[in-house]
Amino acid sequence: MPAAASAGARDIPLGVRRARRLAWVYLIVAAGLIVWTVFLALSLPKENLEHHYRLTWTGFDLILVLAIYLTAHRAFRLDARVIYPATVVATLLVADAWFDITTSTSAADATQALILALVVELPAAAFSLYVAHRVGRRVRELARPAHVAGSHPPVPDRAEAHSALPSESSSAPVELPPEK
Repeated sequence: MPAAASAGARDIPLGVRRARRLAWVYLIVAAGLIVWTVFLALSLPKENLEHHYRLTWTGFDLILVLAIYLTAHRAFRLDARVIYPATVVATLLVADAWFDITTSTSAADATQALILALVVELPAAAFSLYVAHRVGRRVRELARPAHVAGSHPPVPDRAEAHSALPSESSSAPVELPPEK
């Protein structure tokens, strides 16, 4: 890597680099899930016990793709509202794991669904909840200045507050702090 490129990477704050890596992970997962959804659309039976079985799962996975994409989009923008789609992703992944297992038609399918749930879907859901929790905690930290987090300074009584203000009869001009 050229020296100028590595110096530029160091100029980007660590939090921004982490958010961008996170965004890339979500974006890559969304792209992979699109391929998976196309595979499901072509391979699932048109009807199972329910009508529109193929449409049900394809639609569900497209909603999951949208949630993952929105998570990536908000992470790229360093938008604190990334917590919302990340939470939706976690919820959808848990629901997907549950329905994959419970709608399996054979023991082999159920075993495959259980393995997929334990290895991919549930860890990914936990990761998305972790992301939402970390971002939410950081937003709360940034929203609370240090003086608010600690003990509050005493509030001056009315007489002290009025004595600090210039009186109306005072002929001295009030000096404002310089603008920044």
